Amino acid sequence: MAALQYFNPGTVVEWKLERSPGIPEHIFRYVFWAFKSVIDGFAHCRPVISIDGTHVYEKYDIKLLVVVAVDANGSIFPLAFAICANENLETWTLFLNHLKEHIVRQHLSICLISNRHGDILSSVQNLHGWQKPYAYHRYCVRHLKANFQKAYPNKDLHDLM
Repeated sequence: MAALQYFNPGTVVEWKLERSPGIPEHIFRYVFWAFKSVIDGFAHCRPVISIDGTHVYEKYDIKLLVVVAVDANGSIFPLAFAICANENLETWTLFLNHLKEHIVRQHLSICLISNRHGDILSSVQNLHGWQKPYAYHRYCVRHLKANFQKAYPNKDLHDLM
């Protein structure tokens, strides 16, 4: 992360480390980063952002949180990333706080799209700046369809959806 900041001046990196009794080292919990060029470029994007998390399965069982926008050419514009040990209320709250502080800032009428993950919903409801008139929270249609199909495995309903 130090190299990212050195070679990309203005890049934002936010860490959350914890200390445990009897352990001399810090324990990693979370890191957020956004490149300066992306922070500046968000002003030229549509006011719609999508957030999601995914599992990273390899040596470490960690989660990657991502937020993207759509630029003026209609292309996906990655805004920020975070790596965390667990996808929970604390990490989504940190992520949305850092997103608001460093990228979204004072933009009005941002449309935030996400799945219906309970910790995302709680974070959006409880954090200042993620409600009207600053932001409008909507659900991802792809996630709604997948959940609908799990609950109602019927080809006719699938086609209608």
